[in-house]
Amino acid sequence: MKRSRAYRALSLCLLLILAFAAPAVGATQSELNASRQRAADARTAAAEAQSKAEALRKEVEAMDKKIAALESDVNKLVPQIEKATARTNRLKAEVAELRGNIATKEAEIKAVQADLVVQQQLLDKRMASSYKQGDMFYLDLLLDSRDFNDLIARTTLVQRIISSDQDIAKRLTLTRNDFQSRKTELERILQDVQTKRAEAEMVESNLRGLKAKRQSVIDAQEDVQNQKADLMAENQANAKRLRAIAEEEEAESARIEVELRGKSSGSGTYNGVMAWPVPGFYRISSAYGYRIHPIFGTRKLHTGIDIARNLDPPQSINGAPIVASGSGEVVFAGYRGGYGNTVMIDHGNGVVTLYAHQQGGGIKVSNGQSVTKGERIGTVGSTGYSTGAHLHFEVRVNGSPVNPMGYLQ
Repeated sequence: MKRSRAYRALSLCLLLILAFAAPAVGATQSELNASRQRAADARTAAAEAQSKAEALRKEVEAMDKKIAALESDVNKLVPQIEKATARTNRLKAEVAELRGNIATKEAEIKAVQADLVVQQQLLDKRMASSYKQGDMFYLDLLLDSRDFNDLIARTTLVQRIISSDQDIAKRLTLTRNDFQSRKTELERILQDVQTKRAEAEMVESNLRGLKAKRQSVIDAQEDVQNQKADLMAENQANAKRLRAIAEEEEAESARIEVELRGKSSGSGTYNGVMAWPVPGFYRISSAYGYRIHPIFGTRKLHTGIDIARNLDPPQSINGAPIVASGSGEVVFAGYRGGYGNTVMIDHGNGVVTLYAHQQGGGIKVSNGQSVTKGERIGTVGSTGYSTGAHLHFEVRVNGSPVNPMGYLQ
């Protein structure tokens, strides 16, 4: 919401340039003041737009880093989710297999249990029969033998009966042991199933958490992408308005070219060497030629040179006197849109010098005035489209800007 309000305010401020027009030489003071105010507002808007563009660029960079970090988080979660999914599926398969084993064991136990019942009944029957016959049954059976052969036969019968009883008892014991063993194995399997179920539930819970986290990261990533798209759209709109301001500055330069062509023309030669326009300040902060504009951020022709403050030792150029680079006639002295307070001097042969961004009230000459080389004509300032105090100095031949360094001493 704050960004939207700031953006609307910036848009309104930038639109002021659409009403901007360079005042005529004979404009009234109120018109001049209004023109200066419009240009000042446009300069402020341009500076704010440039600052906003830089802030937007940094925000987009931050968004890109955040998106990359979120993508990294998602990529880290993917193998964890795959591993948890595989573990869950494996546990489910193991539980299913154990359930099959349980069914088999239960069937086996049921069969053994039935056999155990039969054997127990048989043993009980033999024990009941032995009890009824009494302890002397086998001895009586032997003593009742008719002869030796009968004794042998009866002895063999007794041995078979005793052996059969022992076999019944032994089979019963083995069946009981088998039953107990199978029952113990079933209990172990049931416990294993319970353990694996608990593990599967834990893994599934972890898997749900990982999937939820991944979705949360994906949602955050989409949100950041949407924010980035909004920033990019805002940045494009901002750039469009900056281009409009830059085009207005270029239009002003073109107007100057047209005006000068109508006033002065010639070979472009100049007798001698021009004087340096700001004595004592010789640092050029921006040379003639194509550059990235410090306010608009666009690549455009810098039609002159910018003379700025000294660095060693530090010395502000603001308020420094500006002198005429050569003798001639003042053809413009006043406010000139993006150029701010400007003086233009016609030196003949189509050569005109231009001194821009002078202080408010700092111009020391007037239109039609003749000046001599080295005479003070104004004061360094920062009016018009300027980022700080400096002198923008141009040399124009038949209205078109050329490199001033070819004329200066």
